[in-house]
Amino acid sequence: MKVSLIAILVVALAIDDLICKTVLIKHHCSVPGSESVSLVKREAPAEFEMIAKYFQDLADTFKAPEMANKAMAYFEESKAQFQPMVEKLQEQLKPLSNIEEHIKPLAASVQAQVAPLSDMVQTQVEDMIKFMAEKTKEILPPQ
Repeated sequence: MKVSLIAILVVALAIDDLICKTVLIKHHCSVPGSESVSLVKREAPAEFEMIAKYFQDLADTFKAPEMANKAMAYFEESKAQFQPMVEKLQEQLKPLSNIEEHIKPLAASVQAQVAPLSDMVQTQVEDMIKFMAEKTKEILPPQ
């Protein structure tokens, strides 16, 4: 709702600005010893003026302090509605803040079980690399 109100306000102000620039375009030039003469004059159709008046009234409505008060009341109501849900969510997430304390012992246990296996794999890979290096030296012709 607040986004639509802002969008309507922006459109109304843009149309208001457009109307002010295009309803009557007059260009006056002064010739010494003569009066100002209107070079260009364009009149808007009646429908255009009705639309302009509608959007001007709409813009004036949004500029009124009571509209700002309504918007603030709406925000306060929304905040009041969401506050209990936020508090409930925070309460539900509280136990998750202690999860690190529960995971540390588990991680240490897993690491203690995996460390001997990783050492064994590392020694096997090193032995395999040594074996491959020896066989490669045997295959290569002497230099």
